Amino acid sequence: MRTWVKATLGGFALIAVAVVALAATGAYFVLRNMEKRAGSEAEAVQAIDAVKARFGSRPPLVEIIDPQRADIRINRPVEATAPRVDTIHVINWKSDTGELIRTDVPLWLMRFSTMNIASQLGIAPARFRLTVSDVERYGPGIVVDYGSQGAFRVLVWVD
Repeated sequence: MRTWVKATLGGFALIAVAVVALAATGAYFVLRNMEKRAGSEAEAVQAIDAVKARFGSRPPLVEIIDPQRADIRINRPVEATAPRVDTIHVINWKSDTGELIRTDVPLWLMRFSTMNIASQLGIAPARFRLTVSDVERYGPGIVVDYGSQGAFRVLVWVD
C-alpha cells in the first residue's frame, strides 16, 4: 500500500475518532445533567413561571406565534453588550408520557452542532437561522417559551 493511501486512511480514522469522542462528550454532559421524573402540567407551568419571573417582561429571543404558518420572530439584539452566558437550560413536559424533563447543557457544546438551534425546534433553518452567537448577544434570558395547553410545554433559557 502506498504511503499517501495510508496517510489518508489514518487521517480519516483520526477524524472519525474525534467525532465519536465529541458525541460521547455531548451525551455525557446532557445525560449527567438530565433530571427526568413524572410530572403534571401544573408542575411544569409552575416551574416555567418561576424561571420566567426571573427575567421579567423581556420578550424571548424566539417567539413562535403560529408554527404551521411559519409565523416566528427572532428578536436579535442590536448591541452586543449583554453579560456572558455559558449554560443552556431546558424544561420539557409532554402529556403523552407525563414526564417532566430538566437538563442543562454548556453553551460551548452547541458550537459543535452542524444544525442551528432553530432547526432543533422544528423551524426551517433556511428562513430562521439562529446561531450560538445570536444567543450570546441576547444574553441571559428566555430563548424559547412554547407549548400547547394539555399537550406539551417547552422552556429554553440561558444564563
